[in-house]
Amino acid sequence: MNCIFCKMVNKEIEHHIVAEDEKFLAFLSLYPNTRGVTVVIPKQHFSSYAFDLDDSVLCDLIKFTKQVAKKLDHYFDDVGRTAMVFEGFGVDHVHAKLFPMYGTAKAQEHWQCIKSSVDHYFEQYEGYISSHDYKQVDHIDLANLARHIREN
Repeated sequence: MNCIFCKMVNKEIEHHIVAEDEKFLAFLSLYPNTRGVTVVIPKQHFSSYAFDLDDSVLCDLIKFTKQVAKKLDHYFDDVGRTAMVFEGFGVDHVHAKLFPMYGTAKAQEHWQCIKSSVDHYFEQYEGYISSHDYKQVDHIDLANLARHIREN
């Protein structure tokens, strides 16, 4: 198999472990967009779409990922929360990506809204996920969309 994550599990490629148990491995991303980005994988190879996993595998993956996220929260001084993303278009081996959210420690202690200045609406996937809000949509449009999703 030519899977980079399987090669890491088999110790064929250098990687930097944050946490590990018999079923899962968490390591620092080789290509982080912020300090401490961590990738969490099952040691067994599964295709990259997390919502196709058996419920027990997905639940166990999320539980292990939570432990790693809390470890990141406690390690970095100004991180109050760590974001988790299941996206899976970079490597076809299911994985959670953890992003330490710097500047959130005080917001976590005393909750406060943190707004984004990003003003972009996605018509199609551009290779990254953003959690910012955009412009409010008409309630009639949302009601129609919700009804169509429910009925199909």
